[in-house]
Amino acid sequence: MKNQKKIRNRIFLSILLLIGVVFAARAQNKTVSGTVVDPNGEGVIGASVLVKGTSNGSITDIDGNFKLQNVPENGTISVSYIGYKGVSVSVSGKNRLRVVLQEDQEVLDEVVVIGYGTARKSDLTGSTAQIKAEHLTATVVGNALESLQGKAAGVAVFNDNKPGASPNIRVRGSGSISASNEPLYVVDGFPLMDSNINDINPSDIESMEILKDASSTAIYGSRGANGVVMITTKTGKTGAKNLSVNTSVGVQLPGRLSNMISGEDFINFMNAGYVNQGSNKPFPNLASSYSANTNWEKEILESASILQDYSVTFDGSNNKTAYMLSVGFYDQEGLLKAQNYQKYTYHGNLQHEFNKWLTVGANTQFTHSIQDIFDGALLDVYRYGWPTEPVKNDDGSYNIASMHNTHIVFPWNPILDMDEVSTKNTTNRFLGTLFTEMQLFKDLKYRLSLGVDLRNTRKYKYASSQSAENFASGSKGNGYNYWTKGLSKVMENILTYNHTWKKHRLTATAVYSWQDFTYEDINLSGAGFENDQTGAWSMGLAEKSSVSWSTNKYSNTLISFTGRASYVYDDRYLLTVTSRWDGSSRFGTNNKWGYFPSAGIGWRVSQESFLKDNKTITNLKLRSSFGITGNQEIGNYNSLAQLTASNYTDGSSVIKGFKESIGNDDLKWERTTQVDVGFDLSLWNRLDVTFDYYTRNTNDLLYNVPIPSTSGYSSILSNIGKVSNHGWELTLGGTVIDSKDFKLNASANVTYNKNEIKELYGDVDQVAVRYDSGGLARILKVGNPVDGVYARRSLGIIKTQGQLEAYKKAVPNTATTAKLGDEMYEDMDGDGSISTEDYVCIGSVQPKYFYGLNINMEYKGIGLAIYGQGGHKYASISGAEDYYTNNSAWSMGYANLTSYLLYGENQLVNNVYTPTQYAYDRMWSESNPNGSFPAAGAHGVYLSDRTNANWKYFILKNIQLSYDLGPLLKIKTVKSLKVNLNFQNFVTFADHRGYNPINGDTSNPWAKSVILGINAKF
Repeated sequence: MKNQKKIRNRIFLSILLLIGVVFAARAQNKTVSGTVVDPNGEGVIGASVLVKGTSNGSITDIDGNFKLQNVPENGTISVSYIGYKGVSVSVSGKNRLRVVLQEDQEVLDEVVVIGYGTARKSDLTGSTAQIKAEHLTATVVGNALESLQGKAAGVAVFNDNKPGASPNIRVRGSGSISASNEPLYVVDGFPLMDSNINDINPSDIESMEILKDASSTAIYGSRGANGVVMITTKTGKTGAKNLSVNTSVGVQLPGRLSNMISGEDFINFMNAGYVNQGSNKPFPNLASSYSANTNWEKEILESASILQDYSVTFDGSNNKTAYMLSVGFYDQEGLLKAQNYQKYTYHGNLQHEFNKWLTVGANTQFTHSIQDIFDGALLDVYRYGWPTEPVKNDDGSYNIASMHNTHIVFPWNPILDMDEVSTKNTTNRFLGTLFTEMQLFKDLKYRLSLGVDLRNTRKYKYASSQSAENFASGSKGNGYNYWTKGLSKVMENILTYNHTWKKHRLTATAVYSWQDFTYEDINLSGAGFENDQTGAWSMGLAEKSSVSWSTNKYSNTLISFTGRASYVYDDRYLLTVTSRWDGSSRFGTNNKWGYFPSAGIGWRVSQESFLKDNKTITNLKLRSSFGITGNQEIGNYNSLAQLTASNYTDGSSVIKGFKESIGNDDLKWERTTQVDVGFDLSLWNRLDVTFDYYTRNTNDLLYNVPIPSTSGYSSILSNIGKVSNHGWELTLGGTVIDSKDFKLNASANVTYNKNEIKELYGDVDQVAVRYDSGGLARILKVGNPVDGVYARRSLGIIKTQGQLEAYKKAVPNTATTAKLGDEMYEDMDGDGSISTEDYVCIGSVQPKYFYGLNINMEYKGIGLAIYGQGGHKYASISGAEDYYTNNSAWSMGYANLTSYLLYGENQLVNNVYTPTQYAYDRMWSESNPNGSFPAAGAHGVYLSDRTNANWKYFILKNIQLSYDLGPLLKIKTVKSLKVNLNFQNFVTFADHRGYNPINGDTSNPWAKSVILGINAKF
């Protein structure tokens, strides 16, 4: 009994002790709640929150919130989530936490989009560049390619200033003489029919990958030679429901005004110029007796215009369905009253997991855009915009100077024409894809994708009877309607095999694809319209004899078989092999099919035992690739003999006839062979370095080769010659400062590319394509760039009598009428005259070096982002007076090549055109004997290396100030509320006065913008 009593007492005391311990523990434990957010302040859903050293944990909800009970007073909470760096936080003295997870770049960048699938970035053996959504929307633009400038090494972007213009880009230079040099664009797996992505809202893009080397682009075979731009649109996020509203409103202001001379400077200049040219003074009286105060440049330009960009997006998922729906509106008023661009967009992505082995989905997009165009307003201001001519006459009517001023030869008043000439492009585009994905076996997946790309465009122009040219000539209105329709249909069958065993990882992809393209157009034009009110809509009101029409329909088909295998051993050794067979209706009977292989290898040195735990070199991958790609962009039916209408006469009447062109059954793809060697390096987990060296040789160039006229033909489209591009790309980026309150990230990229023609055809080493009256030429010459500019080599301005006499003696056949203030040119062939035989290559139109700079800093929620881009050492074709080379290898980003600004500044070809104040102050004269510009009315002056070579520029594309108001508001339904203020294109440096700082185009004004943006997520 005694023992039993002792036992009961001990048990009782033990229970009391245990209860005491529990209560004591409870007294020391507490409840901790909080929110887990990403760097943008958005809640992270499904993050793991765990009390360190225990199994007590939780998962964050849809808003990133969590709640933990029984947390020790001095405990530590660990927070982790895929794609982010883990965080440990002490809860001592805290009951409420806000945990910010930082992106783990190594993991986040692990998956990138490649052709017909995705891959870990660490597994890639090719050269790619990835631009994420936040970088594409950092500036407010109508086309995402504009945001690409300076963001990706090896990618050059050229843009016309006109609202709604589509940029041109070059990936590692130009490889073709006459075929397209534009890359292939692929949107959500759909290869687009052309390079115009204006119809895609930049806010809908999740990421943009640029595939640059053959290991990456060979998967697209005959369309991969110029690079591939992969665009992935946004989809619904797992476990989330989001409503995003993005609003940007700003004002555009004229930038880079040319500042033409006026007042007495203009009177004195014109008198001196006309006298120097042997004519009478246009202003014989005292300069003070004339009113010369019309600033045509400022009269033509609006003082400011509005830019607006709105988008609303719903996205989310529940259980097995993910969705995304967005609508957008973009409105850019031009700085010319007659220019405007409006775009309405709809985008929808839907994906549903029907069961464990079947997923279906659809991506759809519709865009309606209206572009008002007026390119010529500023073009002729240097020829006809005399400040002595008012915009309007005393009676209020518009002044057309040519009707009373014999020195102005063309009826010109752009302010009148902006009211009386209408040019409008209206486009409707639908892009849609349906897909089904089946998990056939554990490691084998099949995807069927059906898509359509349909675009209808109407181009309309009407010049009324009151327009300057028609009014001056007494003509009635004239105009046209031009309708185009493009339709592309695609079917893709994709088998993907993924298998991992032990240290091995294999991904194999097989593709059968079919794509068909059909194009139609109708053109109606007429003149002498009886009624301006109906414009060019009623051709029945035009003079019957003036009405003309044409219709066309053409198509082509591409069938492809593709295979790719990627193998990784132990996360150290990488191998990628690709093969593609393309069959195209565009090419000759004997070469319908082409084969395009590639191979890439990689070595992740940092995974080796001797570097695996190195704290300095935290990542190092060496890679190399080789492959062959093609270019099929030569147009349709060029391999076939074609009949075209050709009328002839029997002496009494016109008889309709046809003439036949010569076909070529051996016509085939241009083939580009590319070798790439590079490395990816990370130091201290803070600094990332990527370097690539490449050679890119294009053979079998498509060119119209002259043939003996005895054949009955002048030329035949053939595969000839060779063009080489070689260069290097360097990208540096990293975290400079990462403290509690202040963060600083910076990145820069530099690209060098040299382009060279290696071979033409037969024994021919030079082909003259075109000579322009202003002094520029396009010549294809072995050893020089395919996009080279040719001109005279300047020896400077003739400043002294001794120089004049020596020049006359050196080139007696040319300089007999030379005077002081004229320009001297080098006689390259020593024949005593200056002619086209003395032209030299003054450079390529693409910068030899181009670069980008990005700086992002944040202090206690206040952000500052600076983004700039520049180019160095290139030649301009501004002033070439050639409307038909636009967007070729020779011309990119121009609305019009003509530059009468250069004519006025340099008094070209004996034309006395108005110069800028900058040039006038530097013109040679007796009172300015050291002037570096030709004299007013100089003789025999042409564009040369002095005017068009060694150009360079730098644009501070955007300065953005931002602040996230979300944490201050503490409203549960508001996940984030960011406000930003942007200063776009405010700072430019260029060694010329053209509006476009890159190429000197003077067709459209340069706009600098101040834009307020508000981005809210609920």
